[in-house]
Amino acid sequence: MDKQDDKPILTDNGKMVLQFMQDNQDITSWKSKDIADRLFISSRTVSGAFRKLVSDGFVEKIGKDPVIYVLTEKGKMFNIIEN
Repeated sequence: MDKQDDKPILTDNGKMVLQFMQDNQDITSWKSKDIADRLFISSRTVSGAFRKLVSDGFVEKIGKDPVIYVLTEKGKMFNIIEN
C-alpha cells in the first residue's frame, strides 16, 4: 500500500536547506552548523536533511573534518516550488 511514488521527493527540512543553498549560491560550500545558525534550527536537523539530499544527488559531501557540502548541478537546477 505504501508506494514509493506517494513519497515526496524532498522532506520539509530538505526543501528548507536546499532552498537556502540555492538562494545563497554566492557561497559555494557549507557546514551543517553554518546553515543551522542561519536558519535558526539545530545542526542535527540540517545534518539529517543533508543525508537525504546527498543520497538523492542534490548535494555533494566533500571533506571530512569539517564535513563540507556543495550543491550539485541537480541541486542548483531543481525547482522546489513545483515538487
